[in-house]
Amino acid sequence: MNTFHSFDEFARLGIGIAKARPVVTVGSFDGLHLGHQYLIAELIEWARREQAPSVVVTFSMHPREYMTGKQVPALTTPQHKRNLLLKAGVDAVLLLDFDEKLQKVSAEQFMRQYVVEKLNARAMLVGFNNRIGKDGEGTYEVLKAIGLKLNLPVREAERVDVSGAAMSSSTIRQHVFSGDFLWARKMLGRPYSIVGSVIQGDQRGRTIGFPTLNVSLESLAFPPRGVYGVLVKVGGQSHLGAANIGVRPTVDPKRTQPLLEVHLLDFTGDLYGREVEVEFQFKIRDEQKFGSLDALKQQLARDVEEVRRRVLHQDTQR
Repeated sequence: MNTFHSFDEFARLGIGIAKARPVVTVGSFDGLHLGHQYLIAELIEWARREQAPSVVVTFSMHPREYMTGKQVPALTTPQHKRNLLLKAGVDAVLLLDFDEKLQKVSAEQFMRQYVVEKLNARAMLVGFNNRIGKDGEGTYEVLKAIGLKLNLPVREAERVDVSGAAMSSSTIRQHVFSGDFLWARKMLGRPYSIVGSVIQGDQRGRTIGFPTLNVSLESLAFPPRGVYGVLVKVGGQSHLGAANIGVRPTVDPKRTQPLLEVHLLDFTGDLYGREVEVEFQFKIRDEQKFGSLDALKQQLARDVEEVRRRVLHQDTQR
């Protein structure tokens, strides 16, 4: 087992990892951007030199969201983040629900009770400028001093910049909100994407010749409303698609919650319940309301052709 959802579950089921005394890091890791990736690579290398497992402690909800009561739109779902961490090569992930108990624990209590006693860690890597413990008291210098008392070596990962810009999940969110996929990609180290399970829709798209798969955007950061050229990955295959983010004003005028709908080009089949990854390539146009279904159908046909044209143009430029 490589994923645990509480320290108690780790104590019951992660005995082998605990006995091997892992090297541990703690953080929100939203988006698992390049800064996070360098930290994870350093964690894995440190663990390898120690012949020990590497363990990441992270959270299903951003701690700031719990503490402030204000939503922090996520760049990755908890499952997507977990998958990215395991793909990067860590041996185990603790994916925790941040709660009142964790909010109130001091930096020293967290280090002693959780990192040392629960995880049996031999060392700890701290993200650059990351803070742990009540009121953010656990700066690197504080954690390093606590580590000396607990016989737990503590190191801080280096700061990572991209084109002179500080690397942060908050910065990437702003690029996503503005639809700047180039900058998002530079900071993520991969194309910006949304991962989720295909949910049941009203099947209205297929009645006008453009069946779509629907993915919830709840709690996620997402680009401006509009139509986009995308690549959809499912079951190891990639499919070209035209995606709409919006409230479907032509066919669903009362809707207020945006939805991600994707029409796959040259694909037939049922993907309900399947997990898909929708990679955003470029924007075609803003979302708009049409005077009739026929006008909507005509525009959707033009959108599909525009996706094909731009992808073909990109291929010929390579």
